[in-house]
Amino acid sequence: MSEMNLNFEDVEFDDFCEEVQAENDDPLEAMAPAKKSMVLFFVIDVSASMRGERINTMNQVMRDVLPELIGVGESTTEIKVAVLAFGSGFEWITPEPMILEEYQRWRDLEAEGVTDLGAALLELNQKMSRKSFLQSPSLSYAPVVFLITDGCPTDNYKAGITALRSNNWFKHGIKIALALGNGVDMDVLEEFTGDREFVVKANNLKEMTALVRAISVTSSQIGSKSMPVGESNGELDESSVEGSKQEQMREALKDLKADIMSESGDYSFDVDEGW
Repeated sequence: MSEMNLNFEDVEFDDFCEEVQAENDDPLEAMAPAKKSMVLFFVIDVSASMRGERINTMNQVMRDVLPELIGVGESTTEIKVAVLAFGSGFEWITPEPMILEEYQRWRDLEAEGVTDLGAALLELNQKMSRKSFLQSPSLSYAPVVFLITDGCPTDNYKAGITALRSNNWFKHGIKIALALGNGVDMDVLEEFTGDREFVVKANNLKEMTALVRAISVTSSQIGSKSMPVGESNGELDESSVEGSKQEQMREALKDLKADIMSESGDYSFDVDEGW
């Protein structure tokens, strides 16, 4: 085998690099930057007390809100939706967090059974993990968890709340609870959110529709942004970002309550249903 004598001084290295770069500079072959993801969890009561206008209204507002959620985050953020229904037991309506653009056909919920909130929260805790629904934690924002109910738990709800309080995803996420009517134990919802100001009450169908839509969109907007700080020409660290988002959501809820309640009018539920 003959020897090859290479003189690296003869290689025009800069020209070589430019040529290689040009050959690989095809924009069609360039990989898009990885997007951050944020999961919006809907935890929805489908117990027997939700029958009739309540569950029909819930199904309609969910059909309406899904397209409204598309594009509410930053261009570098992908919002996903996960829906957990609970009555006698629980059921994931979405087998995994679904990209909004790919989840636009709502499957109507049916109301029956008791209110196993505790079982649902334990299941939520299991799925709220980097090994399950919240994979790639380095590319994820803390989730938004939106609980909607019209009654009181019929099982050991405290076990579920205790488990979630040890879950870092839940601790740092935005938690909101919507009470439908007067039959809800507001103290339970405060335990869930950890803050009474994150518990909202709908007194009638119009308020229910408006609040579900407004809270879904607003929480997604706030939860899916990186929150740059213009005054300091820098960005908040992770814990400060989460705190800032919580405060933004707190103020947004105050405005939503004032605006929606003042415009709701007389749309009360049937007295026989406890509204």
